Amino acid sequence: MPESDEQGSYAPIRQGAERTEILHRLPFDLSTLSVTGLVIICERDDPVPENTRPHMSMKMTQYLRLSDDSMIRLDMDRGVTVSRHGGGDVVSWKQPAAAVISEVLDLVRNDDAANPDSFPWEAYAEAAQLRGISVDADDLRGLPHTVLLSDELTEIYEF
Repeated sequence: MPESDEQGSYAPIRQGAERTEILHRLPFDLSTLSVTGLVIICERDDPVPENTRPHMSMKMTQYLRLSDDSMIRLDMDRGVTVSRHGGGDVVSWKQPAAAVISEVLDLVRNDDAANPDSFPWEAYAEAAQLRGISVDADDLRGLPHTVLLSDELTEIYEF
């Protein structure tokens, strides 16, 4: 990489500030960061073209939040498509926020029928380790989790 790509300069937008600093990139070292939580980001997904009934699709992307507030995607995405049968011309997807969050958590939990209330902590730990994050299932089990819904979904669910 040319030296000019390794450095940048900073010029404040405010007038009167003539100072210029050279920026340097620092190496990204995951070994210094710890995992502080699980974040599930929910967004509206592309509609299913074959479905002619009123329907809505949602994708759930899962991340680990790190101690520097960055997030690492786990590539353990989930999704759901909901259809409405019958009714009038106007379709309402209205639900309480707690019901939507509960449904999201149900969808990302373990597929194991014997223990449906547990998250797949071992799979999360394995995905994190593949990304260079030193964490095990027991470390993850006690961490908080956050479900974030896009603005578009909050409008659809009429929160």
